[in-house]
Amino acid sequence: MMRRTTKGAADLPMVGAIQMLGFWHAFGRWIRSMGTAAVAVMSTGAVAVMSTGVIAAAPPLSELEQAAFQAATLYAQDSVVQVETFGGSEIVNQQLAAKGPSTGTVLSADGWIITSTFQFRGQPASITVVLPDQQRKPAKLVARDLSRELALLKIDVDSPLKPISVSDRAGWQVGEWVMALGKTFDPQSASCSVGILSATGRVWNKAIQTDAKISPQNYGGPVIDLRGRAMGILTPLNPGIVTEGEVEQWYDSGIGFAIPIQDILDRLPRMQQGEDIHPGRIGFRWRGNNEYSEPVVLQGVTPGSPAAKAGIMTGDKIVALGNRSDRLQPIENHSQLKHILGPLDAGQTMAIVVDRNGERKSFECQLIKELPTYREPYLGILVEPIASETGGATGSGPRISGLIPESPAKESGLSVGDEILEIGGEVIDGSHPIESRLASKDYRERVMLKVRGADQSERTVDLQLKARPESDLEWDYRPKLPEESKPADSKEANPGKETSKGTVQLPLGDVKNKAFAIVPTNYREDIPHGVLVLFGEAGAQNQTQWSNAWDVFAREHRWIVAVAQSADEKGWSFDEIEIGQRLQSYLTQNYNIDPRRIAFGGVESGSLLAYITAVQNPELVRGVWLCNPKLPQQIRMPPCEPFKAIQFFVNGKEKSLDRFVEVARGAGYAVQRSSTEVEVAKIAESPVLGPLQRWLRLLEAY
Repeated sequence: MMRRTTKGAADLPMVGAIQMLGFWHAFGRWIRSMGTAAVAVMSTGAVAVMSTGVIAAAPPLSELEQAAFQAATLYAQDSVVQVETFGGSEIVNQQLAAKGPSTGTVLSADGWIITSTFQFRGQPASITVVLPDQQRKPAKLVARDLSRELALLKIDVDSPLKPISVSDRAGWQVGEWVMALGKTFDPQSASCSVGILSATGRVWNKAIQTDAKISPQNYGGPVIDLRGRAMGILTPLNPGIVTEGEVEQWYDSGIGFAIPIQDILDRLPRMQQGEDIHPGRIGFRWRGNNEYSEPVVLQGVTPGSPAAKAGIMTGDKIVALGNRSDRLQPIENHSQLKHILGPLDAGQTMAIVVDRNGERKSFECQLIKELPTYREPYLGILVEPIASETGGATGSGPRISGLIPESPAKESGLSVGDEILEIGGEVIDGSHPIESRLASKDYRERVMLKVRGADQSERTVDLQLKARPESDLEWDYRPKLPEESKPADSKEANPGKETSKGTVQLPLGDVKNKAFAIVPTNYREDIPHGVLVLFGEAGAQNQTQWSNAWDVFAREHRWIVAVAQSADEKGWSFDEIEIGQRLQSYLTQNYNIDPRRIAFGGVESGSLLAYITAVQNPELVRGVWLCNPKLPQQIRMPPCEPFKAIQFFVNGKEKSLDRFVEVARGAGYAVQRSSTEVEVAKIAESPVLGPLQRWLRLLEAY
């Protein structure tokens, strides 16, 4: 007669727990297949017979879950190690960031370990791996995957390590239990945070997502399934991060990302050879902001990029994409394009099909790790918009209203009043504005401009482009000022917009921050204005001081200046980044704002928020003023790109600013630098104000 034994989940040893886990995993599948019949069987208190011959009564669900979590963790934890780094501490938000141990995951018995790059941003002097038996092994950083924030380590071993088991992604289901493991406190026992698999294909198809509790200490640890097999490796992926240290502000947001383990293993042989993995760059930009409804029509192509060399052009519509010509996937919107490009690495080949004026053309590009440094090409002209009565018809173009001193346009013989018809043989009209034609040019090129003079005669001008100026240009151009407001019933006026003038209090909603704007008293809705959104120094802002500094400039040069104050008098927080965006959005909705003259600025601690706002919205922001800035030593500077060519004005005495300027210029951005500190209480008298305001006027220049 079979011996009958009943065991609770808490009483099971490790092997028994794993057996029970496997049994109840199968039992769960039976329940799903049987539906209500299974519920009826279970309600009778029936028992189930395991393959071992032990009859097990179904324990309470909570006990069963805890046993499953514990068994999975025990099964995997000997494949998880502690990673210590020494030296290379960094300054984050003006404080020394002392790093504790992090986590690594064993990939092979002979000592290959994958971890996150999080511990290695400060270039540590030494790396130590602490094994589950508490042996301490020096480690070598062999390679990094800079697209996925991973680092590969190698240690010498005395006996084989236990590699992590690999979960088959074909069986993953969104909503299933997962566990995030780390070796934060004890190299012998893994900490475990339980959650679910929230989504796959995140961060543009590079990661899976979980709601398990994540911290920097378990970056590099595995996300495991209920059988203790690795699904992915935790990394601090976040497409929005622009400064080192922002991860600490962000990781506790309720979600975490892990790179699928199979994707890591696919790249492991290359990394074992010491090859770093880089994101693949192709070198084109597309129009529009709606990820899911707009087709991919190219707005610009970076000079010298794989796309440019292949013959892809501005205006092409991408209709298919794949890593081989026989594996093309149709592209209908931006999101589909990003999901295909996202996981591709430098060195991989991309097949592309475009629609060009109704004709399909095929191209092949090899992605590269770094695009040629892009600098915005510069003519040195101010233009009037294409006349509305022409409707942007072919044969009409923007008319030059001003020439900048020492510019290519000034030196080539162009004149105020000339109408630009073509650049480099490409027509300029309402459908193809000057910025779209100019942005894809190399700033070192010579171009031919076709222009029409005031006498209606056409001529060709040979012109050498330049990069944008970085020195203070004293020029006396002043736009023609309106003498009086147009009547409210004018066809250009929009009576639905709020057009308060003078010093205007701005609404911010349910926050403690306050803000005001200096709106020119001669503001007219039919004339576009620039907007400068400022994060003031910490605490309340003196409206009179700011008005004294900006009122005349605002009236004479058509600018609106908005100033926000921090909620805390001690300084700004990362949470307040949205304040600047709210102000810009409100002003754009209620005033006529020139998109080429949108700038953000920040004083002292507010400067970091201005920088982050600009880098996260480079298509929107043309310029950034950093006044007496307080910036972290480690700061990310994405490469300059067409239509994302932010210009900087930086003033202050801190020597660290010279490093920022060097990095920004190296990335392709134009930076005007002043070593003068600004005393905000006396800003109207500051010698920085004149150069700053001239710099703002140059933002609209082509």
